[in-house]
Order: sequence, then structure tokens, then C-alpha cells
Amino acid sequence: MAEIVFYFDCASVFSYIGFEFMEKYRELWNVKVDYRPFYLDKVMARAKNTFSPNKLPYLFADVRRTTGVTKIPFKGMPPKYPYDPTVALRTLQYLKTKYPQNDNQLMRQAMRRLWRMEYFDRKAPESIDNVKEALRGLPSPVDSDTIVDAALTESDTLDAVVQNTQSLEEMRAFGAPTIL
Repeated sequence: MAEIVFYFDCASVFSYIGFEFMEKYRELWNVKVDYRPFYLDKVMARAKNTFSPNKLPYLFADVRRTTGVTKIPFKGMPPKYPYDPTVALRTLQYLKTKYPQNDNQLMRQAMRRLWRMEYFDRKAPESIDNVKEALRGLPSPVDSDTIVDAALTESDTLDAVVQNTQSLEEMRAFGAPTIL
């Protein structure tokens, strides 16, 4: 079985669109997808790929067109965009590391819930409380509050996200998602 490495940042709407495609086609393509969270802002800064408010109207038009054609559910961007995705990224890395069963099914379910909060409820999953809210009801051995708290206290979750970011910087990546 082939493997695709999918680097993403929760604050990237194109990561959300790419994730939905990967989830839809991974079984059909017979590929394993290794989802890896990273800090998009750090990679963009290293690549001198600056974020400009002038790009936003084009970004929104591209997203609406893409989601319309592909039928990927989308209601709009959160009012605060971009936002700091640290809590969400660390939580997803924690789930990937601590609960790797079933091809990281728990992490993938959490990713979908975080993006649903962002692009349906139009609420950025930036704060600890928002991430906990997005993950409530997630079928896991522990509750969402415990998962988020553990993700933020264990240094290996931050270390892994930073390592993923550094790997992309070394590869001269410039955006999200980055797919290998």
C-alpha cells in the first residue's frame, strides 16, 4: 500500500479541502495517509510567502468555487482569520501519538470536528475552550477536556509539531497543505 504524507495546519482552509479529498479517495486509491500537523505561519515566513489582506477576496472566491464544485460542505470563514491554531495542532498531534489505532481514526474524527466548528459555526478553534467544545462527544477512551489538557502539558506534542514544521522548512515548503 502506498503512503501519502499530508502536512496540514488547522488554520488553512485549503488543508480542510485537501483533507476532505484524502478522506474521500484514500480507500479508492488504496493509500495510507499520514496526517502531520505543522505551523503554517512559520513555514510561510521562512519561504518569504507573506500573508496579505489583499489576497483574501481571491482566497474566499477560490474556496467558494472549489467547495461548490466538489460539494465539500462550507458555510464561510470564521470572523477571526487567520488565527493561532496551536491548541488544535497540539491536540491533534496528541491523538495521533497516543491513539494510533485504526489508521488514526480518532485523530481524523477530531480534525473533521475542528474544521466543522471553523467553517460551519464560523468559530475559530483557537482557545482551549473552543477546542474542547469541538471535541465533545468524540468517541474516545477519555473525554475531550482530558485530551486537550494532556496535549498541552506533554512537551512531546509540541516537539512533534515543531519537528514537522522544521522538516517542511528544510524541504522549502511554502504553504498548506503540503502533500508528499
